[in-house]
Amino acid sequence: MPKSLFSQTVFKGVILDADTGLSLPYVNIGFIDKGLGTVSDEFGAFNFLFDSAKLSDLDTLKVSSIGYKEYKLPFPMVIEKDMKSTKIELEPDVVSLNEVVLTSSKRKKRSKTEKMVGYSFVGQLKNGSWEGDGALGGELVTKINVNKKKRELNAFYFYVLKNTSDSLLLRVNVYDGTTMVPEKKLSNKNITYTLKTKIGKVGIDLTPFNITVENDFSIGIELLKVYGDKIDLVVAGDDTPGVSYRRYISQGEWKRYSKDALTYFVSTTMLEEEDEEDVVLQDEKLITNYTNEQLLQSMGRNVGVVSGFVFKDGERVKGAQVQNLFSKEVTTTDENGRYTLKAKVKDELKFSYATLQSELRTVLETTFAINVALEEQVTELEEVTVTALGKKKRTQEELYRDFADDKEIIKTSFGIYSKETSGYSMSIIDESEFGSTASSLGNLLRGKVPGLSMLSTDKLDGSTQIFLRQQGTNNPIPAAFEVDGLLVSGFPTFLDVAQIKRIAVLSGLASVAKYGTMGAGGVIIINTKVANFSSSTSGSTKKMKVFTQEMNEKVISEEEARRNWPDFLQELYVSENLLKAQEIYNSYEPKFGTNPNFNIDATNYFLEFWGSEAFTSELVSKNLSRFGNNISYLKALAFVLDKNKKYDQSVDLYKQILLLKSNSVESYRDLANAYVNNNQKERGENIYARYFNLTKEGFFSKQPDALQNVINTEVKTLLDISEDKLDSSISSFITKEDTKTRIVLEWNDDDAELNFQFVSPDDFLSSWSNNMDGELSESLLSKGYTSKDFFIYGDQSNWRINADYKGNKTGLATYLKITISTDYGTENQKDMIKIFRMDVKNVNRNLIQVP
Repeated sequence: MPKSLFSQTVFKGVILDADTGLSLPYVNIGFIDKGLGTVSDEFGAFNFLFDSAKLSDLDTLKVSSIGYKEYKLPFPMVIEKDMKSTKIELEPDVVSLNEVVLTSSKRKKRSKTEKMVGYSFVGQLKNGSWEGDGALGGELVTKINVNKKKRELNAFYFYVLKNTSDSLLLRVNVYDGTTMVPEKKLSNKNITYTLKTKIGKVGIDLTPFNITVENDFSIGIELLKVYGDKIDLVVAGDDTPGVSYRRYISQGEWKRYSKDALTYFVSTTMLEEEDEEDVVLQDEKLITNYTNEQLLQSMGRNVGVVSGFVFKDGERVKGAQVQNLFSKEVTTTDENGRYTLKAKVKDELKFSYATLQSELRTVLETTFAINVALEEQVTELEEVTVTALGKKKRTQEELYRDFADDKEIIKTSFGIYSKETSGYSMSIIDESEFGSTASSLGNLLRGKVPGLSMLSTDKLDGSTQIFLRQQGTNNPIPAAFEVDGLLVSGFPTFLDVAQIKRIAVLSGLASVAKYGTMGAGGVIIINTKVANFSSSTSGSTKKMKVFTQEMNEKVISEEEARRNWPDFLQELYVSENLLKAQEIYNSYEPKFGTNPNFNIDATNYFLEFWGSEAFTSELVSKNLSRFGNNISYLKALAFVLDKNKKYDQSVDLYKQILLLKSNSVESYRDLANAYVNNNQKERGENIYARYFNLTKEGFFSKQPDALQNVINTEVKTLLDISEDKLDSSISSFITKEDTKTRIVLEWNDDDAELNFQFVSPDDFLSSWSNNMDGELSESLLSKGYTSKDFFIYGDQSNWRINADYKGNKTGLATYLKITISTDYGTENQKDMIKIFRMDVKNVNRNLIQVP
């Protein structure tokens, strides 16, 4: 048998962000300069099959991604992992938080005209191509010479001569052009583009990526994914002398071709006035050397038949109508969004779908396939969004007011949305459409949502897995659920169908992007009849106002509250020694080992009194692996570890929480703060910086001022920014007084309702509730946020903090973490952390006295 059959090695796994634990899409993986490589998929997974006979012990596997440090693995170590699933964590390159937070009043001077640079002449013999199955990570790059002036890249153009694939996912890479081969990337973000063009000019917008160059640069396309069974892409070249670079697989060796350039040209804007003019290229040069007959011959056109796909937000649309306006023939797209229609040259095709803007396309002599992306029926007029019906976009307050009567409004954890102006394709089902016979959530949805399928899990609780438009995929991902603004792990078996008021189904990639990895299979949003949350804006919460209410009501002590503790906990706290405490724990563990409160309470006790013992270390290790998807449990355990200065272990828990709740601003703040506490300041800065970048890109909806204040305060202190250099978005929240005490409240359960009192030394108080924050009574409770900070100025001693706990949905105890920092932000800052088991309801309880 041939040796090659025995030398096939499978290296598979997933690529993760070392800081956050989130998967990294489209990462380059391969052996350096060996022509063996691949690219991870959109979920960070890879399955790399290669011939090990072509490698030696001296070869090295390299894993690289924009914004991350390279990861290298010697070939012998790769062989050891054959067929085993490998987790590779990439360390982020440090992002300068100062550059993200601070602004500058300096503005670069721009010239009035855009200037085109590069090559646009289509040569007869010059071209670049990918054929066969396509080698993922292959690149076609050309060097572009410019005068030595600073310029911004606006748009990248190239010309397609042939493309027989359904569509291709490409990445645009921009390199420093002063090196012999492309090495240093100038773009710090992934610039991806789905190529559907069969023949003609392609333009890709670069303005969102803020790429500037001051010297020669190289630019090109990289193959990330092939949609369909094959690839045959031909990109036009230029007869003008130039330099191009090709590599045909991820991490492969660069091949340099002198006197050869691809038809790449870039629109740029000068960032300073200059005298030397670049040559402005004319678009008409693009096709002067190719006749229609030549192009037809290169494409292999099937005369008389036009086919293609209809897309919406990058997904194929089933049931879209395609009509030949000349012959009146009509067809619809199939399950895969594909259509086929007879047409002649100059016939006009109309593409339409309910709620989407229709598109018209003319059949040309060069046409054999037309792919169309349909958009929402929205136009812009003086910064006000106007729908096809002429209705203006409503504010959050207006949507909240209209919710009961408007059946096309849905409340989500990111705000309230109207179907007609959301910008996303969504299905909304109101209670009036449910019918009287529906006895389950599955029955409510059945037949009402296109592309929906269900799979019973055969569990006693009647749970069902629901899949949205994923037919034909090998590993379909079930939809996630959001109930009354809260993300639910698994099927919401606790729901009473009779209490459901409205359901929205989001399946498009753009519509679920904010949900992170949890929304990969789509999201089903449920509003019940008892829910009453809105996303009204609130003013900033600054330092405490004048106190007008005198403190005179009954408050129980912490000692009195502890009388409500369960028996096992009371027994632990009166045990004489470690041996007795172990006996108590072991006697209760068989009965209560699956209860989150039991594990949190036991861990807290043993760390506080027997932290250095081997039994405690084993207990902590065991509890770190329990309830892996329970965010409330993970956060409570992290609180306990923080209190006992086990920051290295709590960092891992906050990473796990971010992985489960990657759409939450608070997850980023918690992890960043944990890194800082663990003396990993650089990583903390990086997470804060990434939060600010994601906010600028619109990844997060507007969060309450309460949470933004927490982040702004920590960032200012972390960077030691002086007041005169603060960006206005931060300076409005920061006082200029030097000495202050900071109080941070954090609770583990986002369903818990808590009312607090801050009592001054003169017995005057100020109250705050997580259900009514700020001047407009914004509810942190309804949004699922679980932190708030306060400052005490002037006389900072002998203040008391009371809390009235109203309960949560689970009935389990809630854990409250209070961090008090005296002389906050100075060299003399001292931190104290206290953990409280909140289980006594509707009683005002004295928690702590500020030193």
